[in-house]
Amino acid sequence: MNINTALWVIQIILGIKMLDVSYTHGLRQSQSAMQEAIQKIGGFSQSLLYIISACTFIGTIGLILPGVLGLSTWITPVTAVILSAMLLFSIIFHLKGRKKPQIFVSAILFAFAVFVAYGRWAIVPL
Repeated sequence: MNINTALWVIQIILGIKMLDVSYTHGLRQSQSAMQEAIQKIGGFSQSLLYIISACTFIGTIGLILPGVLGLSTWITPVTAVILSAMLLFSIIFHLKGRKKPQIFVSAILFAFAVFVAYGRWAIVPL
């Protein structure tokens, strides 16, 4: 497998997971674990979840669509950098808001996003 194929696979995995995050944080805020975190973090957290939902949805589009269409391919690494920052902040929020923070997945996704950003900027640009 060459590096371009590996980057595409990671981009697709990251995109699927970010769609899941968008759905969960935007439409499934009634889950008990999420309600506990909302109460623990404070009143602004529910609005923040909607913003996170919208940003991760847009991020998913920015990861995949420019490469597929071959247009404005610089968007992919920029989007990956922004998603990296969001994932880093998610680790902090999960540590603050959950009784049993599950940061392992966020750490792996952070590493994927950093790899895509570097890979699409410096190794194999689209």
